[in-house]
Amino acid sequence: MAIFLRLCLLFLFSTCVFAQDAKPDAYQDSLQTIINGNSIKSEKEEALFLLGEYVVQRDPELAERTANTLKQDYIDKDDADKHQRNNYILAASHRWQGDYKTALDYYQKIHDVALKTKDSLNIARSAHFIGSLNSFLGNNVISQNHLLEAASIYEKIGSPTQKASINNVLAGFYWNIDQLEKGKDKYLLALEQFETLNDSAGMASTHANLGMLFTELNDFEKAETHLMQQKALNKVFPTLREMGFHHDFLGVLRQKQGRLQEAYQEHLKALQIRENLSSTYNLCESKLNMGEVLIKLGRYPEAISHLKTVFEFDEHQSLYQQQAAYELLSQAYEKSGRFKEALQSFKDYTTLSDSIYSKESIEIIAEKDAKYEKQKTDAEIALLSKEKEVSEAMLSRSRIIITASLIGVLVLLIAAIAFYKMYAKNKQKNKIITKALSDRELLLHETHHRVKNNLQMISSLLNLQSKYVTDAKALEVLQNGRNRVQSMAILHKSLYSGEDLNMVNIQEYFSGLVKSIFNSYNKSEHDIKTTVKAKNLVLDLEEVIPLGLIVNELVTNSLKHAFPETIIPQPEINVEMIETDTLYKLLVSDNGIGGKKSKGEKEQEASFGQRLLKSLTQKLKAKITTTNKNGTEVSIEIPKKA
Repeated sequence: MAIFLRLCLLFLFSTCVFAQDAKPDAYQDSLQTIINGNSIKSEKEEALFLLGEYVVQRDPELAERTANTLKQDYIDKDDADKHQRNNYILAASHRWQGDYKTALDYYQKIHDVALKTKDSLNIARSAHFIGSLNSFLGNNVISQNHLLEAASIYEKIGSPTQKASINNVLAGFYWNIDQLEKGKDKYLLALEQFETLNDSAGMASTHANLGMLFTELNDFEKAETHLMQQKALNKVFPTLREMGFHHDFLGVLRQKQGRLQEAYQEHLKALQIRENLSSTYNLCESKLNMGEVLIKLGRYPEAISHLKTVFEFDEHQSLYQQQAAYELLSQAYEKSGRFKEALQSFKDYTTLSDSIYSKESIEIIAEKDAKYEKQKTDAEIALLSKEKEVSEAMLSRSRIIITASLIGVLVLLIAAIAFYKMYAKNKQKNKIITKALSDRELLLHETHHRVKNNLQMISSLLNLQSKYVTDAKALEVLQNGRNRVQSMAILHKSLYSGEDLNMVNIQEYFSGLVKSIFNSYNKSEHDIKTTVKAKNLVLDLEEVIPLGLIVNELVTNSLKHAFPETIIPQPEINVEMIETDTLYKLLVSDNGIGGKKSKGEKEQEASFGQRLLKSLTQKLKAKITTTNKNGTEVSIEIPKKA
């Protein structure tokens, strides 16, 4: 059935936008409103043209009625342009109904008029359709003449879509006459062109054709890939017509794979779809495929019944379909034991094959193909000659340009020398500035280091002094002072340890600060769980100094007052700083006793630490809020600088 594989492919020669199962839409309704309303005759006439062109694939019978109305009631008999336009509608409506014979008559009329008026584009368009339809019908010589005629014109003045479409059709033609490599090259070229155009229907058509080509070549993996891509692309505009092709082609692939029951189901789906559409040509494709798979399944009477119906449709008279039907009938009759009928069918098949593939027709096709290739080569040679003339003219012009350019280059060279001297001077200045900046950075780094060392020394002195103090109040004051000094020492250490001498990583700074406070009170993570969250936050030194002192005060207060012994089983202190669009928010919380303070503790509200906390928040123009619920949470909202 290689013959029939090629036959199926040829039907997808053009890009289809609508299909016969599509429902009327708003655009169609608007055209009908104009036609049925009180519009002037010229407006109704244009609306009828637009309606016929719009519905020709989705409702070919309506398109035919519309074209006949235009012909009878609107178009003047001497208006050749309008008759040409109307004949396209009539031709396409019969083509989509499967009446290829009548469609060819109309396309031939268009072609004849276009030749007389030397209308190249309409010559190509009509030749495109005439060549395609004759290819379906098995008239290879006629098909080739018109397809090459269309291709020759499209190469010069055709649109990208027309060029892609004719390559798709020529691919099928070459495959049909067993020039598989040439056919494959044309399909791949057409696919590339449709992909450039982002034409989903054109891509779907070409993928379907490539799927069938690789099926015949027994490359089933590639065949499946292309058919599945066709199905995916058809989802852009899903129609019964396109799904009919998909199921039929997939059934052919399943047959070749030996998966006969799956093949039968796919062909049955395609047949059921096509029985409700108008194209008898596509219906016969399904009948032939059903006949083939039923023969393989041993259901010979059913196969014979399907195959005989192929000869009942005179309107498209496809020699290829009749040839395939005779070949399959010969097999079915033979396997049924009806040898006389098998012999007659085989004779009919042989006669038809000789007619299609006669030596004379093959020679004519080869000759025409050679002439077409020579014509393309001659055109390329002529183009190269023209390019040579242009090149010589450009060479003469180039000499003048080169002379002028040399003068310009000389001027530019002088300017470049001057600019270079300026550049060298600026470079030297930049070098001096860079060295000064480097020295400044080194000095700043050393300053932070020394400040840190001095603060560390003060902290150590306070720590040493506290060992000789027996008064609890004085000891607490010394320890608090040491912690405040230590918070600033840690800050300066963060500055000279980091990459930026002016910016502080808050996560690292707060973590080090909390750890230092815990050490000063001989506490560890085992005693009180701590969490510090301030990821990705980096602030400048001016803002961080008061923040460090605030965190020092709040964490110290939590350690001193929040966790009386044996009251809190799992003590926690959390320090978190977050950033919003307008402010920074510092949260210091614990799960201690909260607001349950003794009278002595309340008196400490006015202590130095509290006054310091108030002073620091005022400096930052911050808002402080204290909440006592399941512990104490202090929230400080610091507005961002404008």
